[in-house]
Order: sequence, then C-alpha cells, then structure tokens
Amino acid sequence: MSAPATEDLPPSGRAARTATRAAWRRRLTGAGVVGMLLLGTLVRGTSATAGDTFTPPLGVDVPTPSAQTINLTGEFAGTTMTVSQTRDLGNQGITISWKGAPPTPDATLGQNVFAFMQCWGNPDAPDPDPHVPGKPDPNWGRETCQFGALLDTPLWGGDNAPGGGTIRTIGINGVHEPDETLPEDAVIAPFRPVKGPRIGHGGPSDPYPGGLGPQTGSDVVMAQYFDRNKTNEIPYGYTAGDGTGRVVFETQTDMEAPHLGCGLPDSAGVIQPCWLVIVPRGHTDPLTGADLTGTGLPVSGSPMAVSHWKHHVAVRLDFRSVHTPCPIEQAERPTVGSEMIAPAMQAWQPALCGKTGNVYGYTPTSDDETAVQVRGTGDGSPGLGFTSSPMTARPGGPTPVHAPVALSSVVVAFTIDNQVNPGSTNPEEELLRARQVNGMRLTPKLMAKLLTSSYQRDIPDGSKAEHLKDNYRTIVADPEFRTINPDFRFSRVNRDIQPVMVPLGGSAANRAVWAWILADKPARDFLSGVPDPAYTDPVTGVTYHMKVNSFYQNFGLDGVVPDRFPKSDPTCSQPAPDIVPDLKTCIFNKQPYTSSMTDGAQQTLKTDTHAEVEFDVAKYESSDHQIVTLKRSPPQQQGNRWVMAITDSASAARFGLYSASLLNGTDPGDLSQYVAPTRQSLQAAVAAMGATANPDVLALDPSLKKPGAYPLTMLTYAAVDPSRGKAVRDGYAAFVEFAAGDGQHEGVAVGDLPPGYVPLPDALKAKARSAAVAIRAGWTAPPEPAEATTPAAAGTVPARGSTPSAAPVSARPSLSVAPVPAARSTDPEPVDWAQRYLLSMVLGAGLLAAATGPVLTGLARRRERR
Repeated sequence: MSAPATEDLPPSGRAARTATRAAWRRRLTGAGVVGMLLLGTLVRGTSATAGDTFTPPLGVDVPTPSAQTINLTGEFAGTTMTVSQTRDLGNQGITISWKGAPPTPDATLGQNVFAFMQCWGNPDAPDPDPHVPGKPDPNWGRETCQFGALLDTPLWGGDNAPGGGTIRTIGINGVHEPDETLPEDAVIAPFRPVKGPRIGHGGPSDPYPGGLGPQTGSDVVMAQYFDRNKTNEIPYGYTAGDGTGRVVFETQTDMEAPHLGCGLPDSAGVIQPCWLVIVPRGHTDPLTGADLTGTGLPVSGSPMAVSHWKHHVAVRLDFRSVHTPCPIEQAERPTVGSEMIAPAMQAWQPALCGKTGNVYGYTPTSDDETAVQVRGTGDGSPGLGFTSSPMTARPGGPTPVHAPVALSSVVVAFTIDNQVNPGSTNPEEELLRARQVNGMRLTPKLMAKLLTSSYQRDIPDGSKAEHLKDNYRTIVADPEFRTINPDFRFSRVNRDIQPVMVPLGGSAANRAVWAWILADKPARDFLSGVPDPAYTDPVTGVTYHMKVNSFYQNFGLDGVVPDRFPKSDPTCSQPAPDIVPDLKTCIFNKQPYTSSMTDGAQQTLKTDTHAEVEFDVAKYESSDHQIVTLKRSPPQQQGNRWVMAITDSASAARFGLYSASLLNGTDPGDLSQYVAPTRQSLQAAVAAMGATANPDVLALDPSLKKPGAYPLTMLTYAAVDPSRGKAVRDGYAAFVEFAAGDGQHEGVAVGDLPPGYVPLPDALKAKARSAAVAIRAGWTAPPEPAEATTPAAAGTVPARGSTPSAAPVSARPSLSVAPVPAARSTDPEPVDWAQRYLLSMVLGAGLLAAATGPVLTGLARRRERR
C-alpha cells in the first residue's frame, strides 16, 4: 500500500484522533456544506451515525435447509458458529457467521481469530494411508488441507498482522512442540493430494520434490497445486467488539481444485465429500500457557502447528457431482443468450434431461448476437435464445415467441472492509471495526464517475494525469459519496480502492445500467462536462473541481443508450522505466474486463481483479533478461479490501456478496429513495414494467422511478423460433414448461431456482405456458403469390434439368431463401456431443470479436481526436 497522501485524508484519518467529531462538524459547515449541497439537499431519511443499516440483498445471508450450527469449547466456550449450507454444493460462497466469541483486540490480530480451510480428508477419522507403514498419524487430516499459499497478512491496527497465520510451517517460533507427531526435522505439514504426487515435510527425511531445499517457502512448494490466486483459505477470521463475525468461504469442486477432488464420483458412483476445517486461535501462548490478553503479543504459529490444530472443528461438505447426469451420447438442443439466465441454467440443466428427455446446451452471448443466432437457418443454429429485449423476425420469417422464464436484476456487488483508524476511542468507529461493509448507496452520477474512470486511482499514474488533476483520488474522497454513506466518514481515504470491474461485450444488462444513469439529469450533466461545484478540503486547503474524464465526455448522450463499458482513456505508465522503458501499464492492465458476470462475482469474493500493473522482475532475471512482462497482482489484503463489480443478483448471491442500494428517485439527499435488490423491490419493479415494441415483452422504464422498485430489475425471456421442426419445437416448449413450472421452486438442489432470483408472478407463469402452446403449434409460411407464366406448347421439351409440371414456375432467383413452412422444416437434427463444443467455441469467439471490436475502435478514435 502506498504512503498516505495528506490531501486525501479526512480529519478522521489524522487530527481526528483528538477531535474526530468536532472536525467532522467543521467540515460540514462553511466550505464543507458545499459537499452536501452537491446533492441538492442535506441528507434526510436516516441519522448519520455509525452502524448504518441496510436490507440484505436477495439470496444473501439466508440459511439453507442443510445449514449447520456448532458450539465451540475451550477459550471459545459460548461461541456458536453457523455454516449456511453443507449439502448440494458447487463452486460458490457459503456464509460462516458466529456470535458470542471473544473480540479480536484492536491492536493485535494474533489473538482470538479463526482460520478456515477446505480439506479432502476427514480429520477426525483414522489415518487411511500412513506415510510410514504401520504408524498412522492422528494429525493426518491437516495434510489434506489447502492452506499455506502465503496470502498477505491482514492490515490490522495500521500494521500487518503478526503470528505466522498464513504459512504451513509446523512448530512455534522454530520450537518443535512436544505433541508434534511429525519428525523433528519436519518444516511444514506435508500435503497429500487426492490425486497427484505427495509433497513431503521438507526435512532431510522427507524432502520437497524437485530438489527444493528446506528453506523454500511453503507457497513455492505448494504452487504445483495451489497458489495465492487459486486458494480459498481464510487465515484470519476476526471478531467484532460485540462478539460477532462473518466470512464468506468459497467452496471449490474438482474443477477448481483437482487435488481435493470434491464432487468427483468414484468408480462406484459415490461422490467425494470434503470438509470445512475451522482452527480457532485464542489468547493463550501455546508454549508457556501464559494469558496474552492485553499484552499486545500475538498467539504465534500456523494453524498447522499441532497446538492449534488439536482444537480444530470439522464440518462435512457434500457436493453435487461434477459430472453431468445426462447421457454423454444424448443429442443436445442448443440455446444461447443473456448471462442473466446462466446461474439458472446451471441448476436446471441436470434436471431437464431427466424430465424432458432433452439435453439443453447453453452458450452465453450478447442480446444482439442472440437474435442473429436464433433467426439463423443454417445447420446447428440454436432455435432458443435468452433475451431481455424483444426479438424481431427475420425477413420472411415469424416473430419469435417470447416466454418469460426468470426474474432477477443487475447489481453492483462488492467486498469492502471497514478500515477505521487504529487506536481510536470513538465509540462510533469501534462499532465498525472488524466488520465487512454490508451496504452502500450509489447515485447515477456516482456510477457515471466510476464507469468513466474519472477518479485519479482508476487509471495508471492518475495523480499525474493533467485531465484528472482537479478530481478526487477515489470515490471515498468524494463528498457526494460520503454524504449518502455516513459510515465512510470514518474510513481512510488513501486506501487500495480498485476500479469497478465490468463485463466484456455488449448486453441488455449493460444497457439497463446506462439507461438508469442517463435517466438522471445530474448524471447527464456530468457526462456532458459540467464540473462539480468547487470543494475545498478544510484540513489541507486543497480545492477539487471534479469533472468527467475528457476521454468519455458526452459518452451516451447521442440518443442511443450504450450497451457496453468502454475503456477509452489511453493513459499509460512505465512500471520499470530504468530497466525496460518500453514496458507500459495501461488501462486494460489496471482494470481488465471480467469474462462474464459470474466470473466478476467470483473475483469480487476473492478480491482478485486480475490486474497486471507491476514489472515481473523474477521472470526477467530468471530468463536472462529475455522475458519482459507484467505480473498479476495478488488478491487484496484482508482488512484493506475494496473490490466492486457489475454482475447479476444470482451470481452475487452464489458468492455471498453484498450489493449497493441504488437511487430510484429525484432527491439524492433522501436516503429512503435508495433501493436494494430484494424480493420485494424486484416484485415492485415487475409490477411497474410496461410493454416494449413487442407487447409480449415487458421492461422497466428507469425514468418512472416507481417507489420501492429496484431500478435494474430485468425479466429474461426465452425467445423461440416457431418455424423449426416439430421435434425441435416440442423440445423447446418442454424447456419453457419446466422453467415456468418446477424451475420456479426456490432452493439450492438440482432443478431449483437458485438464490438471487425471484419466482415469476402467476400472471407471467401463465404467459409462459401460453407461449409453450404457441411454440408447439408452430408457424407455417404463408403461400407465395402465384405469378403468371406462359404454358409450354404441347410437344415441347422442358429445359435441361427441369421437371415437367402443370404447376406455375416461380420467377424467384435461385439463390433466394424462402421461409420454410413448419410441416417441411429443414431444421437440423439436434447437435451431437462433439458438435456442441465446437458450436460453443465458435459462438464464444464471435462474441469476443464483437465485444472487443467497438471498444478498440472507440479507443483509436479518441486517440485521433487527442
């Protein structure tokens, strides 16, 4: 983390340690009132006190039927911990929450914390395969755990946490413990993968593979299986002053962690379970037994150290099979379309093949590309596309039948830590310590600032960029943001705030975000170049006059609502000017696109933006200066996390993410006008939706601002070409019937409607059933008008290659393609197993090309203008 910049620090970051509240009151008077008036009015609707309350977003922090609560003992007696889901798991986030625990000291993170890890072996079962024959190890379970990737220790109390909690090393401060079951020369707890070669403990009697010496870090040793970008371990789960805590743990399947094998069926079809292992660390020195409370000293050692491991608690995790239950040789009905349906399709696909007899493939594409594919008549073209926009007919063909199948929303999801001042005695600040931010409010104008890279930290070396010189460094420094998010007045301003992550390509979901922004006059004014009122920091005297990044000025104001998020600022920096001056870090390196909304949600949970901004010195030196490249940034440091992404509500719920409440009104100062994505707000939005160009397709007009309605609510439709052959139509109709029937049952099992969706209202279910009837009925092309011809004279010979006929001959050119009546459809047979993957690759490549082309073209044009 870079050194604090005094012009960005609010009073609570420096002098506020002696006069926090008085300084803040001064900031809200005089010049500071301007910051309030930027919103047009002072904040109303809630008190500006710490502990701001938010309604949990749809599907988040909701226990499932398989939730399990455990009671801890010893130093954590009286602590209850709940795991939100333990069955029907996939790659997702599960919430682990607790209460009644001793608080983590504000200056010592090495006391009263928990470590969480995923293990393939049951640590409470006997050793099934001792490394030394005849000598089972009672602590063998730790050897099956994914832990020790050497994540950055959390930022706590202004410093990094001590205590060795992120490593795999055994022993305490180099001392071999009396109860240790590994040999005295052991360095780390070995790793036994469920498949692959074992990694030894690193001592002479069991050396590391590849000739690595015992001094090699456990992160380097384990890299063949997992590293800091792949691991799901949480070395530090800390407890707030009221005894509560919460973390979201990513469960990984055999697809993400083949060395754990979770969800992989064995030869008998038994699905491999795994275990969530929790290792508590209290306040007692493991070597001396001394109580370290109040000493400022950490309880040292890794969770792998036997004195800590012996207190572990294991919770069994049962996964869904990573193999499809559908017969591999079964032909497939291809579908394409909006990512808004992706989480539902993942849940529905395994159930559909059993209930309908069809396998439904799915390839995410943009709405425009979806229309092209569904209207196509070529071999392998999909007959069903998911869209939120009305799809028109192809020339001479039918209008696709639109059936509503899912109700969800676009969200701005985040993982953000409250980062308050170390040593503060302010009780309001103490309420926030050790808590993750569970809500924030955003206006269309603030969102416009984020999407146009208008904060200095959004671009490489933005503090030196002339076109951003009057702008705030981050959103936390912006008075507009702090005014409507009062808890952030205690937050450090100079922190590692990452640019908002956005998906690649165009989509109706992206268009909905821009439509909400452009329906707001202050946001439009900002995009047109109108600067914020001048704001002078009362502490530093620095005056800010924020305006839109000039490379985005007037973006979206040409009357066409954009459907993508361009990265138009060409500013670059030199990460190693003295060594490789030609190496550049540009906006695509600092804020790369996410490949999908689902990936954006997963990256937000892991706080891993995939940014590459630093010179990879190690590769450069090890390659004799031949490899010149940037290295991927590690996940953000716990306690200093700030990652946001535009994703969908179901993906956010899948990974346990909180989401922003968005302004759905005309008064930004009235906090009651901010709406979170909840069941009630999505239902209110559906009730307010109106017909589009196709009366069968509903959408929300963001300019209506229906009270209580979440402004980015979206219906997803299955648009089906009714001119396909009968077998194909019946297959797609069966899908619609399932989606509007069993598919609306909420749950986490195969075939259920996943968290993050709201079941369709009855009227829309009926609409879908009617659409299924229309799909089965099909469409017949109208007869072509007869054209007058001169009959051939008796006895004449027809032209070569023709067939004598009494019927008139059409004058239509031979290369034309006439609509195909349903009764004589030339629709291709279902795609076989091998073809489906080729189709997915081709469609995916087309989407990538379509998505990046306009972005790069826009960038080139802006460079020319410059």
